[in-house]
Amino acid sequence: MSAPIRLTAPTRDVLGILLEAAAQSTPTYGLEICLATGHGSGTVYPILRRLEGIGWVRSYWDESDTTGPRRRLLEMTAEGRTAAQEALANRGTKPAGQWRWSPA
Repeated sequence: MSAPIRLTAPTRDVLGILLEAAAQSTPTYGLEICLATGHGSGTVYPILRRLEGIGWVRSYWDESDTTGPRRRLLEMTAEGRTAAQEALANRGTKPAGQWRWSPA
């Protein structure tokens, strides 16, 4: 298992969005997470970097949309899904339906 991560409320919120996206097999991106959680980019992006650094999240550039700026898509790794679910179960999380995420 990967290194432990500090589960602040914003981290739990970000993990919740990433897990919801993983359950729908839909990648998400940083701005979408910011809007869904209500946290600013100065909070969300450092969390995403930490999650990627410990191997819970992988990111890649979206090449499918050529009409606007590229998006860096994010999705949970298999290890990340398992670890996040365990961490949230052990620390508690928001009740279902508290996040406002929907696939783009």
